[in-house]
Amino acid sequence: MLETAMDLQLLHRAASAYYVDGVRQAEVAARLGVSRPTVSKLLAEARRIGMVRFEVLEPPTADLPDLAARLQDVLGVRSVRIAPGNQVQRDYRGIGDLLGEELRSLDLQRGEVLLISSGKTTYAVSGMPGLPELPGVVIAPTVGGQQETDPSFQTNEIVRRFADRTRAEPKFMFAPASPSEQLWESLQADPSFREITDLWARARAVVVGIGEPYQGRAALTSVVPRDETALLPAVGDINLHFYDIAGHPVSYPGSELLVRPPRALLNALPTSIAMAAGERKAPSILAGARAGLYTTLLTDEPTAQAVLALAAATG
Repeated sequence: MLETAMDLQLLHRAASAYYVDGVRQAEVAARLGVSRPTVSKLLAEARRIGMVRFEVLEPPTADLPDLAARLQDVLGVRSVRIAPGNQVQRDYRGIGDLLGEELRSLDLQRGEVLLISSGKTTYAVSGMPGLPELPGVVIAPTVGGQQETDPSFQTNEIVRRFADRTRAEPKFMFAPASPSEQLWESLQADPSFREITDLWARARAVVVGIGEPYQGRAALTSVVPRDETALLPAVGDINLHFYDIAGHPVSYPGSELLVRPPRALLNALPTSIAMAAGERKAPSILAGARAGLYTTLLTDEPTAQAVLALAAATG
């Protein structure tokens, strides 16, 4: 929570202009209609309350392009990009920067569809300043989550944040992640729900997170049971599609009703950008590639090393 006696919106405007847009303090003062000393006070206050944060990055301990090439070869995916350092400790800022670069390279045009999933990583990067502007691009959610209390699993909120940052056109899905049989049947005939599923079918790209192994997992959407023996072999999931270490699907009673794109559709998408950081996710990343659920991986240095070590140990 940002606690201050100053106007939060004024603080944000001053900080964004100076630190994000690179505007000099004199011009910031002219924009805001305040004095230059006031701008200095606004910037100092923004830093004090944590609205503006600085970090000093450690130099990478490995040759990142070489590490990425080796990991790409092991995973058999189209592309791997690696941010330096531990990105979990850095709130995924380096991964957010890499995502911005990937989206710029796609050159998405007005009317094209970009899908985005829920999860800790996608929520974290959805509001980052490194994302490109995507005017006219349609952003749509891949999973239900209207009932979730954790914002990381509220897909509509993630879509809204992402669209606000990129100036894209958001589309929302008003459905829980795991509806009843009766609601499931109703959704199939609902025009607003069918609009979303039609967007799934014509999407050009999707941005996803990679879930940790089921056993001992801390962050998990509320609709997935915590003590389901059928899920014990699951080493990860993407868009609520759980899989074992070989990449084979893992299902459980009721999973056929989950609101998510079919696995075959995800496999067929031209570009699937997966983001994951944390050494515990090494088997999730390795098996997710075997499942064919992503084409591009954005990760960090320690996670990449962990995946390579696991692949060498397991053959």
